[in-house]
Parts: sequence; C-alpha cells; structure tokens
Amino acid sequence: MNNTAHSTLPTANKLLTHKPRHEMIDALRGFALLGICLVHCMEYFELYWVKQDPTALHNLIFFLFAGKAYAIFALMFGVSFFIIMDNQARKGVDFRYRFVWRLVILLALGYVHTLLYLGDILSVLGVIGLSLLFVQRLSNRWLIALATLCLLQFPFYYQYYAALNHLPGANDNPAFFSLFGDVYAAIQGASLSELFALNSAQGIYAKWMFFVESGRGLQLIGLFIIGLVLGRIGFFTQPEKFERSRVTALGIALLASAVLYWLDKSVQQLPATTFQESAMAKWYITQALGTYLSSAITASLVLLFIQCYYWRPTGRYLNLLAPCGQISLTIYLLQSVIGVPLFYPFGLGWYETIGQTNSLLFGIVFYAVLMCMAQAWVKRFYYGPVEWLWRSATYMTTAVPLIKRAY
Repeated sequence: MNNTAHSTLPTANKLLTHKPRHEMIDALRGFALLGICLVHCMEYFELYWVKQDPTALHNLIFFLFAGKAYAIFALMFGVSFFIIMDNQARKGVDFRYRFVWRLVILLALGYVHTLLYLGDILSVLGVIGLSLLFVQRLSNRWLIALATLCLLQFPFYYQYYAALNHLPGANDNPAFFSLFGDVYAAIQGASLSELFALNSAQGIYAKWMFFVESGRGLQLIGLFIIGLVLGRIGFFTQPEKFERSRVTALGIALLASAVLYWLDKSVQQLPATTFQESAMAKWYITQALGTYLSSAITASLVLLFIQCYYWRPTGRYLNLLAPCGQISLTIYLLQSVIGVPLFYPFGLGWYETIGQTNSLLFGIVFYAVLMCMAQAWVKRFYYGPVEWLWRSATYMTTAVPLIKRAY
C-alpha cells in the first residue's frame, strides 16, 4: 500500500477521541425527552387510545408536547448529523458509509425496542435518517427549499382534491385507523411474549402506515434537513451570532402558532358537509393544518427554550436537563423499559385505573429520577451505556473510552 493511500485511512485515535459537548444542545435534547416522557405517561404508552379520557390537563400536555417533543428530537438528529460529519471531515475521514452502518445499528436497536413499545421512534430514525446522506452536499438555499416542500405536506392537498371529486378509494379511511384499532385491542389481553409477537409484524406495519398516511414521515425529513442547515450555520454552537434574529423568529413563530391554532379550530368546527358528504376531505385539510400548527409550536418551543437558557435566572435550571440529553438514547429507552410493565396488562395494568392527573404526576417524578440518574452517570462516564454500545458497534471495537480518568 502506498503512502498516499495509507494517509486516507482513519486511525483509531481519529475515530475514538472523545469530543467536548455543547451543553445547550444536550439541554434542549433533555427538554425534548421530558416532553416525550410526559406524553408517554399520559398516553399510557399507547393504551390511552383504548380508554380515552380527554381532560383539560390531557389536552394541555398534548397541545404542548405531543408530536412536538419528537419533532425537536428529529431536529436535533439533523444537527447531530452535521456535527458528526463535519468533525470527521475535518480529520479527513469520509464518514458516509460508517454513518449508514450507524443507522443500521439504530434500526436494529429500534426494532428490538418496538417489540416492547410500539411507539418507538428509533427504527423510524434509522430508516428516514438515510435521507440526509442524499442531500448533505446541497447548498443551504436548496436544503431550505426542500425542507419547505416536505413541511408543506402537498400530498394532503392532492388527497383533498381526490376526496372532493370522489376518485376511487379517496374517501376510504386511512389504513392505520383500523390497523391500530386491531393492535390495541389485541394488546389488552396479551402476555409479554404475545406482545412481542404482535408488535414484531402487525404493530410495525400499523406504525409505518401511520408515518406514511399521517404525513409524519415527510415532516421528519423536513425537520432533519432544517437541523442540518442550523448545524451548518452554527445556530446552536455560536448563539451570539443569532441573538436578534432569534427574538424576531420567536415572535413570528408565536404569531404563526396563534393564527394556525385559530384556523385549525375554525375548520374543525365546520360540519363535514361543508366540504362534502364524506368527512375525508375535511380530515385531509385538518391534518395539513395540524401539521403546520405542530411545526409552529415546535419552533416556538425551541426558540423560547434557547432564550431562557441564555437568560441567567432560568439558564442554570434548564441546564439540569443536559445530562439526560447527553445520554438521550439510554434515557429514551429506560422510559419504556420501566413504563410499559407498569401500564400494560401483562404488568401492573395502570392504564385502566391511574387516570390523567396521576399519570402526569408520575411522569414528572419519573423524569426527575431519570435526571438524577443521568447526573450521577455523566460525572463518571463519557457515554451512556446504550450510547457506548452504539458507538462501539459503529466502529466495531471496544476501545471506545467509557470511564472518565478521574474515576
């Protein structure tokens, strides 16, 4: 092998050196995990839809966090993609193929997690995350245009047109309606092994149909791309450059949220016959508006969090979320590993008796415990246990440093 070829090969030190972390990014990721935890608990880890209890408290938490916490997680996935690829590029390493392998591992981990908890997002990130590799070389202008196309949800407008004009199948209910109904009904009487079997095929199919038919898949791609752009311009790593523009963007996001909320509620109150005899045309319009509203609220939450983070009286408290963000994969998995046996029929079956208020209180205490665990862990270790396994599997070595030298 000649010297030129040899110089292009990444060394172990290049790949495995631990990098300093951006605490604000970790704190924001920890905030997203808090929202996910509260939604998980109030949703009884999916079984709320078997026995719905739409209290004012439920509606408030879902308005703030349902779909939005995951959206922040997706946004930060795009930011992390940029940071990883940029760090490796600075070392002269082409990381694309290893990133694909990294996503394959995430997909496998997500599949195992899905056997226990159908609401798993890791397997979705593992598949849809591949989209970033196809767009990473585009200019920011093209990336913003592509992200906008994804977030505008144009397929809903075609489906709306098709429903109004009674095209074949256009007024049928989306497949995930009945698919999830069947899965939830089966879960109520399932043992742990039966739950694994159910989620391994029928549940996964229902979940992917939901991501396709609800527009959530397109939204995730758009958020990934926005995260990539924000990573490129240093939005999170060079906050001083964006002080004034953040305030302006926050005002626009809050205004957009208010307008879209009013518009969404106005359309929902219209009878289906305003559109046609079937309700599906109305459903497609409300789905599109709901997606826009969710994106506006997500932007508002992110921008408001950043403003509060850099405001001294609140920043030190928000920084307490950073350890959970630092080991986000471990914290995310722990939520369902602990929560599912508590709420599901094969365990304590809390979904039938706990109620929305108690489930929220449990979620708050549960996440506080996870924060304490994360704080203790990151003092002693560079990575969470699952993060370390993921990184080790990515590089196919156990030489990844775990324990901090002071310990």
